[in-house]
Amino acid sequence: MVARHGVTVNPRASRRPRGFSLVEVLVAVVVSAVGFAAVFALQIRTMQGNISAREQAAAMVLAESGLETLRTESYRWRSDALPVGLLSAAPRQWHTLTEQPVDHTGLPLNSAAIPGSELNRQRFCVHYWLEPLDGTFSQLLNLRVRVVWPRSTNDVGGLAAMCTEIGAVAFVPRNPDSVQRWNSITLPGALRMRE
Repeated sequence: MVARHGVTVNPRASRRPRGFSLVEVLVAVVVSAVGFAAVFALQIRTMQGNISAREQAAAMVLAESGLETLRTESYRWRSDALPVGLLSAAPRQWHTLTEQPVDHTGLPLNSAAIPGSELNRQRFCVHYWLEPLDGTFSQLLNLRVRVVWPRSTNDVGGLAAMCTEIGAVAFVPRNPDSVQRWNSITLPGALRMRE
């Protein structure tokens, strides 16, 4: 032992190389792997959440567009005539507004030369419901527009059948099979007869 400036120094200890033991290296690797796995899982969840939010926003736009289409039809409904066009459909029953799957802009497959994957673009069906009111409100129609799309971006099987009149009537949002396979939103509205 050598004393320098009041501090005792062991000359052999300062010359000996210091490194990491195998156990320390393994612990560092395991901690890093767990951390990276958590970051990757968080990234995947974030991407799934973004996809879901984008689809919900697109479905809301389609539902609002469907309401606007029905409002446009109501301009032809006069007090001296029965409802016409889409408004003449059977009351208190779901009907299809899009007879084939549409994309987020409401365009059906092969309707325009828009680039994009057919699997990912054509994923929505739009349905509507009409209910005539009576009495004081006999000049009003209660309506709902529903947009349905598959939960999985890779599972579009059965979507074409969902867009038919039969599919519109058969779809039950609270059915456990429907909940597992389909997303849906419904917007309410009302139409007034034009004088």
